[in-house]
Amino acid sequence: MALAPTNFDTSEAVTYHYDQFPPNELDYRLMVKPLSAAAAALARYDQMLKGMHNSEILLAPLRSQEAVVSSRMEGTISTLDEVLRYEADNEDGGERVEEHHRSEAIEVFLYSRAMKVAQKSMQEGQPLSSWLLRACHRILLGFGRGASMSPGEYKTEQNYLADRVRRKILFVPISPEKLPEGMEKLFEFIDNEEWEILTRTALVHLEFEAL
Repeated sequence: MALAPTNFDTSEAVTYHYDQFPPNELDYRLMVKPLSAAAAALARYDQMLKGMHNSEILLAPLRSQEAVVSSRMEGTISTLDEVLRYEADNEDGGERVEEHHRSEAIEVFLYSRAMKVAQKSMQEGQPLSSWLLRACHRILLGFGRGASMSPGEYKTEQNYLADRVRRKILFVPISPEKLPEGMEKLFEFIDNEEWEILTRTALVHLEFEAL
């Protein structure tokens, strides 16, 4: 997402669903099978972690792989091998940006580092909040080419999702002035235990992307 360029068609753009989160109702008939499958998979995963002497052996590469895949969705293309090489060269936790490492690999490495900090903070009792989100954003854009993009701050200009080939704007997220309110509603929903946890997680993911 970025600022909308001129001469893009907005006639078919979907806009953010103001005052409609969380949804009033869901059709659980369509969700029973996916929820059951997800719950079973999570149970197997949890059992696997409990059976390991050091769960970080499994979690570390998964975290890096997630960073690669998620960053690719944003247009940042790197490989797991590149990220692991950069991690190996920065085992001391420094912030060196060597010329032989591509900026894309560094950005994915920072994504992985931000996830690790968030995971550790929450394990230590820190709630998922605006403060923690901003802290992770500061890490994500801590150095490299993202350092000049207001790390730790919410957006101040309207952004969009577009098809640049067809020059069409597909989706317009929440407006900057409404974002803080939208984020607070999101955090309130995260703590709402009246909703089934997997359903809540899916809705939180979707809402965060929409915001």
